[in-house]
Amino acid sequence: MKNNKTLLIITILLFSLFITTNVQADTPTYLSITLLSPNTSPARNQWALLIESELPKIGIGVSFHNSTSWAGIAQRTWAYPLISYSYIPTYAEGGYDVVFNGWSWAMDLDLTNLFDTASIHPLGGNYYQYSNSIYDNLLEDYVVEPDQVERTNIAHDMLSILYEDLPAIPIVYSRDLFGYKVGLTGIDNLLFDTSNHRPEYWDDPDDHIIKYAIPTSFMGNNIYDSESFFDWQWLQCVGGALAQREQGTHMWSPLIAKNWTIDGPLLGAEYPINITVNLDPDAKFSDGEPVLPEDVKYSYQLHMSPLVGSDEYGILASFFGNEAINPTQGNNSIEVVTNVAGGQMIFHLTKIYNFPLSILKYQILDKYKGDGTGVDELIPVYGYSILNLPPGHATIGFNLVKSCGAFQLNTFDIMNSIAHLIPNTYWDDTIVSGGNNALLTDLYIAYVSGKESALSELKLGMYDIMDARYYATLADFEGETSVEGVLVEGLSHEEISVNMKHPMIGTGELTPLGTPLAAKYLRKAISHAIPRQTIVDDILNGIGAPGVVPVPDGCIGFDDSLNPYSYNLTLAQEYVELAFGIIVSEFKVSNLILIMICFGLVTVASYRYRKLKNKRNK
Repeated sequence: MKNNKTLLIITILLFSLFITTNVQADTPTYLSITLLSPNTSPARNQWALLIESELPKIGIGVSFHNSTSWAGIAQRTWAYPLISYSYIPTYAEGGYDVVFNGWSWAMDLDLTNLFDTASIHPLGGNYYQYSNSIYDNLLEDYVVEPDQVERTNIAHDMLSILYEDLPAIPIVYSRDLFGYKVGLTGIDNLLFDTSNHRPEYWDDPDDHIIKYAIPTSFMGNNIYDSESFFDWQWLQCVGGALAQREQGTHMWSPLIAKNWTIDGPLLGAEYPINITVNLDPDAKFSDGEPVLPEDVKYSYQLHMSPLVGSDEYGILASFFGNEAINPTQGNNSIEVVTNVAGGQMIFHLTKIYNFPLSILKYQILDKYKGDGTGVDELIPVYGYSILNLPPGHATIGFNLVKSCGAFQLNTFDIMNSIAHLIPNTYWDDTIVSGGNNALLTDLYIAYVSGKESALSELKLGMYDIMDARYYATLADFEGETSVEGVLVEGLSHEEISVNMKHPMIGTGELTPLGTPLAAKYLRKAISHAIPRQTIVDDILNGIGAPGVVPVPDGCIGFDDSLNPYSYNLTLAQEYVELAFGIIVSEFKVSNLILIMICFGLVTVASYRYRKLKNKRNK
């Protein structure tokens, strides 16, 4: 009887030991990778270390984490010299396995030179070395599709492929935090945050006045002399362009233009894209003068005149060639067909561009007045130095900031950086082109020094908007009833870039399955091991959002039907096991044998116990 009890106790202890071992034992390491990360951002450093600690939990070890400078990263990635290898190899061979990286984007989703096969390093920016023929074909269509809606549909198809293949594993999206008076209406936050705002839709129903606090002084004086984001915040309110972005959809819509047609792209043609624009016959400057095609052409030519020093010189000159004022050899790539109110003009683009309507975004000057005060009359007398003069200066007056948009500049205090804008009284004649009567009577944009001052004046009602660049926190608005913190979608994202030539996580050739599918399983495992919401909540203090695809959610073309990969270590480990099926199967077989032994011992002990009990009963 004693032996039976001993056997039963041993069996129970063995079974308990098995359970304890399998619950508490470390996850076996199936592969190891090296992490590469820049050391320039404290927040990025934190989440890189957090992710490093998560990977071993799913069987992916970290052999080394190299946190270094951007220069050190570049020579292993997008600037790899291709000396020992004809491709970017693994970290151990001088390249990289994975790298933590961040990207800033424009609102238009430009996916060229990034994930397509033709752009694989060193031919382009595809340092991921990712190749997918279906993606490539979609990109070819995307680049030449002029229709905004159809282009968005193609973008969704492309992003679905990136979502599935994960050549770049998204981590988080940026957010900006504005402070608003409660009750403001009509503000498209992303347009506002990118200087594409439409202030004609804004309102404060209490008094129809909005005062907007900014953290730095004005630095520029007009569209040719703008030097900062905050210059554009007031210039966008003053100027008018042929097209501006729609509220909500952010697509381009007519403003000073009545309509347009696009011819092309025509491969091999002298002008692959031609945009014919008909101006709105009711479009007027703030002094009642009509907007003419020659005004538009002249405004563009100034940007392309080298002595002006415009930031837009490079982009416009690349599309219109030598179309500057008084060029040595003009080409008439901006053609005026009829120079009358409501006249017609044609933009002849010298190369293919998949966002041709963005060419129509440039603000328009009144070229000629005939009384000696027009811009084209003053430049021959005073030279281009007049572009450095502040609005209201005796030499130039307000001619360089004359409005054909919803608002006009009433006063400009350059010393205190205060711009006071009022509605353009001629704006209501442009409703046919998509405009709207301004709802505000006054709009002030003014410098307020320091976050605490701006926050205090916002809460006291002295200002209605506090810019995001004061870097307030969500806690600054807790418990407030008259003001609120508003998070705005950003145009940047953080990711883990994957070397798609890596034999385990890229090609999968060294996995037991030996297939690209096995490598994809490992990338999915890594994605499911990223605690994105924890990063947002604890590292970014709530000012961010979990990443979905390697494209910011503020970009036109983002597919909001896609959801972030969930943080799920169980699912992550299952993906690793799918990639390492043979090894995992052997591991499970050994466990199964142990289970069978334990149950066998229990069965034997139970049988012998019953046998002895029966003998006693006899």
